[in-house]
Amino acid sequence: MKLNKIKIPIVGLVIIMTLIWAYPRIDQFFKIDSCLDKGGSWNYETQECEFASPEEILEHQNTGNLDGYDQLTDEQNRKIHTISEYNTDLKIKNIDRPEKSKITNAIFDTTHLFKIWTLYPNGPHADFLFNPTEFYVVDYDGDGAMPYTIDKDSLTIFYNDFIKKGKIVSVLKDTLKIHWNGDERLTEYVEWKN
Repeated sequence: MKLNKIKIPIVGLVIIMTLIWAYPRIDQFFKIDSCLDKGGSWNYETQECEFASPEEILEHQNTGNLDGYDQLTDEQNRKIHTISEYNTDLKIKNIDRPEKSKITNAIFDTTHLFKIWTLYPNGPHADFLFNPTEFYVVDYDGDGAMPYTIDKDSLTIFYNDFIKKGKIVSVLKDTLKIHWNGDERLTEYVEWKN
């Protein structure tokens, strides 16, 4: 009995000491993880999260080296979509966006274009809506309404922080095919009907 009375405080003391030792490490892990999830980089010397300057972000955009998931082309064939530079507004608005969408000399019937489209007809939601005034990205963390321009078959979508370009290859009653710049394969969307 006396031995148990001594063991309980010792075990309690060991647990408390372990928590005191582990807390700073666990806390730092979550701070670093949160920083990286937000697109920053962790500075181990200052123990702070650092974000790219507007010039660095613009340089990545000009060279096409945006990291993250592009839900419009889904090259990684993901079923789960995460927040990235492609589906959330950055705090920095670093491009000039037109005030409204514009269609010039379209070589296809735009009435077939103005619909709700998806990569996965049996998925939980559509991917985007085309209408005469906007290209609206579904499940976008921020303002999903993007102005766009169409010149013949060239499509340009103006996000707040990058520009997405592609060529509309065909628009049929329930199928839209776009070849996005920088992608090797053609992306085929179907009309969302759920």
